[in-house]
Amino acid sequence: MLDWFVGNAYAMGNLGGGGTGGTGGAGGGGGGMSIIIPLLLILVVFYFLLIRPQQRAEKRRKEMLGSLKKGYKVITAGGIRGTVVKFHEREKIVVVNIAPNVDVEVALVKIEAAAPPGEPLGGEAISDGKKDGTKGGSSADSVGRTSASGGPRRPKKQ
Repeated sequence: MLDWFVGNAYAMGNLGGGGTGGTGGAGGGGGGMSIIIPLLLILVVFYFLLIRPQQRAEKRRKEMLGSLKKGYKVITAGGIRGTVVKFHEREKIVVVNIAPNVDVEVALVKIEAAAPPGEPLGGEAISDGKKDGTKGGSSADSVGRTSASGGPRRPKKQ
């Protein structure tokens, strides 16, 4: 059984040699580096494109959760917006006010975004609540699919 493995090892040694006959050990030495270099290159690319940005995002998230205080505006993982009312440090729970006289307990890890009072929170505009700068009217999305009457929005005539 061992002879079979040894015979295969000698046969594989001749693959990269380019020599004719003999032991053929002259050209088989560089094969290992030609495999290792692309693997290392792939690992470096994965590190800079996937791992490092994920580590940065996690660090920013921990800083955001660490700086969370009473009165901050938050968005939960479920999309609920509210204001932090109090903390339960031991259970890692935040009490969030989402409407007058409506408080919800949210796990701290489910807070997706937070902003101090007076600062805009993800998606809010500072001026009048509209991103496109228009005043009043309907709540059309960025494509302009709805109008004040609820029908399709027609382009303005000029």
